[in-house]
Amino acid sequence: ISTYNRKGLHGSEKHAMFYSSGVVFAFAHCHERRIIYRDLKPENLLITEKGAVKLTDMGLAKFVIGKTYTTCGTPDYFAPELIASTGHTNAVDWWTLGVLSFELMSGHPPFESAYPMQIYSKVMKGVGKLQFPAKCQGPVGDLIRALLKREPSERLPMKQGGLKNIQSHKWYASFGWDAMEKLTLDSPYKPVVKSKKDIANFSARKEDMPKQLEYLDDGTGWDKDFASA
Repeated sequence: ISTYNRKGLHGSEKHAMFYSSGVVFAFAHCHERRIIYRDLKPENLLITEKGAVKLTDMGLAKFVIGKTYTTCGTPDYFAPELIASTGHTNAVDWWTLGVLSFELMSGHPPFESAYPMQIYSKVMKGVGKLQFPAKCQGPVGDLIRALLKREPSERLPMKQGGLKNIQSHKWYASFGWDAMEKLTLDSPYKPVVKSKKDIANFSARKEDMPKQLEYLDDGTGWDKDFASA
């Protein structure tokens, strides 16, 4: 997300198609193995030195046959069945793809609010109550609505046809799915990476650090035999 903000990429269809298609392939890989990812958000998409997109942080991923009931993830990306605690399947991942597509195009998630309970209320009211900004109109808006269906089985890839329903969607009409799968499609953005150890593209903020506890030596010398003493 820092790259998107820094480079002003929100609203670019070229970038949104590239990164969302990478998520489609990542989800397909997980779902074939009965794994639900459950934590899609821009922060969990990393870009390689060649510009390819990688899905990271499998902390909430789970092997599931049938339904699972754990409420987890990021509130802005919660699907209705997650909020209602009715049990969820891999359909929650396709809901999150709809939220991500909206955010990549508009710069903010669709059900955004300062308070989680207000987010949940908006989600439960449904996509029909949303105001779609100009960048989310047209074919991309049609795709987003097809993913943000309240009924999990009605979400585009959950219907008969599966992944092909997304790949053949009119928003992706000019997109090279085969080249993307083979990692031969030109990336719309390539980070400058000077070496394998170059971490200049990552930033750490002081406020993100965990609380530091200052060590007070009690003078007993209890640690004198420690290897690091």
